[in-house]
Amino acid sequence: MQPSAFFHVALKVSDIEESLAFYREHFDATVVERGHADEGEGATAVEHVALDIADKRVYLFDRAPYEATGDVDDLSTGFLHFGYVVEDVEGACERLAGAAEIVMEPAAFGDLKVAFLADPDGVRIELIEHIEG
Repeated sequence: MQPSAFFHVALKVSDIEESLAFYREHFDATVVERGHADEGEGATAVEHVALDIADKRVYLFDRAPYEATGDVDDLSTGFLHFGYVVEDVEGACERLAGAAEIVMEPAAFGDLKVAFLADPDGVRIELIEHIEG
């Protein structure tokens, strides 16, 4: 598997508004997306804000999508995962079978298909495929 791009880092924060203010003030972050738990279900039933900082995206979550689905127990605040864009999420998962733990099976979210894996040390990785609608 060869990712085409490093896309984002995701953090779990205790207070989204406080963290948003911090990154805006000290890192010149720009909000590019917001999501509210009451507008989603399953993996999208989370509060989040996506920020552009320098040349990367940083997501702030109240809880991880894989927490919302019950695929993992509650996680502490801090680093959640990083995401890579790949051409074929399902194919990448098949190639990584046995080498990585599947945290959340491939699923479609709007124009994206995503899956979450864990490396041998448990570091979570999101694979992201842009799909045509």
